[in-house]
Amino acid sequence: MGEHKMPSISVVLPMRNASPWLPALLSALVKEWTTPFELIAIDDGSSDQSGQRLQQLCGHWPQQRWRLLDGGGQGVSAARNLGVQASRAPLIAFLDADDRPLPGRLSLPIQALRDHPNLSHVHGGWWRCDARGRKKHAVHPWREGAGFSWQQCLEHKAVLPSAWTIRRDAFLSVGGFDAKLRHSEDVDLLVRLAAAGHQGRWIKQELVRYRIHSGSASAKLQPQLLGLLAVMNRHLNQVPESSQAWASELRYGTTTWAVWQAWQGNQDRFALELLRQALNDCPYPLARRPVHLIEVFQRSNDRIGERFNRNQLLASEFWQQAETLLLAR
Repeated sequence: MGEHKMPSISVVLPMRNASPWLPALLSALVKEWTTPFELIAIDDGSSDQSGQRLQQLCGHWPQQRWRLLDGGGQGVSAARNLGVQASRAPLIAFLDADDRPLPGRLSLPIQALRDHPNLSHVHGGWWRCDARGRKKHAVHPWREGAGFSWQQCLEHKAVLPSAWTIRRDAFLSVGGFDAKLRHSEDVDLLVRLAAAGHQGRWIKQELVRYRIHSGSASAKLQPQLLGLLAVMNRHLNQVPESSQAWASELRYGTTTWAVWQAWQGNQDRFALELLRQALNDCPYPLARRPVHLIEVFQRSNDRIGERFNRNQLLASEFWQQAETLLLAR
């Protein structure tokens, strides 16, 4: 990209204590150097000199290729919004600092949005990776029926910012990310785009490596799940009376999925709390309830490419308590 040429796409990179990930991320991003992109990094209150590290790594880039902003520790939603406001390109590619773009992360969305001017956003698949960035399982939400209508967005909640590209005008027209949200701000934005009539489309290949951190994940699990349920309920509260049965079933399905997440994270007590909450919306007769929850656990394990040990679950103390709740009249 020449010094005078406007970028085709702005890469918005919020970061907090991201120094370990920046070399691999930037080296992967440089592989799309022929795509006219600008990088807008937002240092959101780092204590590990992430900003200085990025300046070192990008110091030899042309000046118009990158900028570093101070996010002031206001959270990822506000940081992304700040990055979009500072952007110059008509397209925005979000990227989280601990993820890694794959070939085509920028060029494929640009081409898709050029080919389909009716679309406001496109979303690719991704690889789930371990903490060292090694590929574990490919995620293809379109294979499960995930789409971009308002109903599909609420049912599947299939969004990963690092694989998501949005027209800048569409993003701004719905107010961007809700800066008050600390979790599931991406799901909230996805649903609001659909509610406003913006159309999306899948790019049916993996665009990023999504890093799963094992160390700090358990501490974050409870607020993440409660945040997701709160966002879902915020939007379901707008459902008309004629759709209340659908809304109730969706609440049950999402909350039982959250039960599985808590159980998988070895937080049995929290999982049982969620199960009690889920039963307020349970559409199944008593005899069907345990079978359905086992099916939820099986599907959820399959979705992330991990083996499900049914016998181990059924022999656990957690299941004894869960079954008692499920079969209570």
